[in-house]
Amino acid sequence: MLDYLEVIDGVCQYRPRGECSLVEAVELIRRAIGYCRERRVARLLVDGTGLVGVPIPSLIDRFYMMEEWAEEAKSMVVVVLVIDPEYIHPQKFGVRVGADFGLVSDVYVSREDALNWLLSVDTAQ
Repeated sequence: MLDYLEVIDGVCQYRPRGECSLVEAVELIRRAIGYCRERRVARLLVDGTGLVGVPIPSLIDRFYMMEEWAEEAKSMVVVVLVIDPEYIHPQKFGVRVGADFGLVSDVYVSREDALNWLLSVDTAQ
């Protein structure tokens, strides 16, 4: 995991690569969130565009992944995900679920837009 992770100017950037299942992708991101929380890095940008073979998550999948990520973040890590457009639910269901569990997050198709959003979030607790 650490091969694809670096902290630059207070933002942890994680760019996992390779083939994996949805369960494996969710776990990789959960571990990155834990890495940030343990090191008190409040911002995490995950660029998932390098992962292949991940099926498009169902609504149930989205619910459980966001619940798991929120639990791992413990309201200490803000997460933004960059993924291909077909993975983004039209109403950003996962983002809404995450918010219900206390996770501040968003999802974009552009790294630039994702980073701009992430840097705009107030992480002072």
